[in-house]
Amino acid sequence: MAEHGSVGRIRFQLRQLLRKLWVRVSCFAALGFGTAIAGWALRGAIPDDLAGWIGADAIGTILQIIASSMLTVTTFSLSILTAAYATASSGTTPRSVRLIAQDGVSQTVLATFIGAFVFSLVGLIMLQTELYGEGGRVILFLVTLFVILVVIVSLLRWIDRLATLGLVGDTVTRVEEATATALERRLKSPWMGANPLRGAPPPEAAALHPDRVGHVQNCDMQALSDLAEEHDLRIYLAAIPGDLAHPAQPVCHVVGRIDDAVAGDLRDCFTLAAERSFDQDPGFGFRVLSEVAQRALSPAVNDPGTAEVVLTRMLRILSPWTGQVRPDVSFPRLYSPGLDPAALLGDSLRPIMRDGAGVAQVHLAIQRMLHLLLLQNPEVFAGPVRDLAAESLLLADAHVALDSEKARIRELSDQMMHDLELVVVTG
Repeated sequence: MAEHGSVGRIRFQLRQLLRKLWVRVSCFAALGFGTAIAGWALRGAIPDDLAGWIGADAIGTILQIIASSMLTVTTFSLSILTAAYATASSGTTPRSVRLIAQDGVSQTVLATFIGAFVFSLVGLIMLQTELYGEGGRVILFLVTLFVILVVIVSLLRWIDRLATLGLVGDTVTRVEEATATALERRLKSPWMGANPLRGAPPPEAAALHPDRVGHVQNCDMQALSDLAEEHDLRIYLAAIPGDLAHPAQPVCHVVGRIDDAVAGDLRDCFTLAAERSFDQDPGFGFRVLSEVAQRALSPAVNDPGTAEVVLTRMLRILSPWTGQVRPDVSFPRLYSPGLDPAALLGDSLRPIMRDGAGVAQVHLAIQRMLHLLLLQNPEVFAGPVRDLAAESLLLADAHVALDSEKARIRELSDQMMHDLELVVVTG
């Protein structure tokens, strides 16, 4: 049963692997090699006199041009990607570079260039050894025309991508999309298919500690459920994606008898890594957006407009959270903590308040954001909104210079508190 549940973990690891640049490049290189070999394998299917009729004798010169140009373009593209990574790291936050490195267009374009280079190189070698024959030359010529078309399209896509790659706006958009996807996935199953865990686990539950330090990137809930069914266990998660796991802290509590082998299988259900992942961890996306705003508010940058844009993006990410999420229990033997809106908002907004303490524009944007969240979903956001709005007002009174700006911030805060009281009364 546990082996069946590991399919989810394998799928997660495979998805992570496919996002790496070298994987797509290797696949396209293998495709280019296979295409060149296919021309030799199918050489007997084409009449020999057709080669002279369509001008296939020029294929050697064409392949030489492709090989030399693709090597140059690939080297140039790699230098551009390196510069984009450095720009994103210095202009936003190093945590955002991972999303740029996983950009599908950049990876596909670079892989296309490498694949075209390998194709032309193998074709030239086989031409020089006279393995193709006249029929093989025709096939190679036709495939080369198709490769040229693919390269031209890739160059056009690459030129379009270069206009925004690594810029602050493009990077923020990528983080927003990744965070919105993670939050949408969690809202569909806020307890990841388990029962809601409210309060502490039962006193008879035994703590299961990890054997190393790392951030939880993935919880294989199906494997945990299979183990619980097989060994008659009840499992209470103490660490969910985004949490830091340490041998001194348990990743879960188990009710039932387990031996060392079962304990090892339970630990394997938690994928630990040195860094957090965007996939199942919306809190990480909010933290990265907060870091972008903090960088913009630093004295060296002094760009409160970017901080205001980040707050708008956060509000847009949270807009689908329009009601109290109900449990959808697929794993009845598992219990898991849910999304904590107070932690989600507090961890991301408090650093922005701190670094923008003297900037009225930032406090006004925060008050508007909190007010809209309150109107959108008072059942979920009323508590965090009350605390964060009070903190923002306190910082503004202490650090904003102009009394007129303080008055505007207080006016927004008072209006929100009035609406909050109405929500409490009507609720």
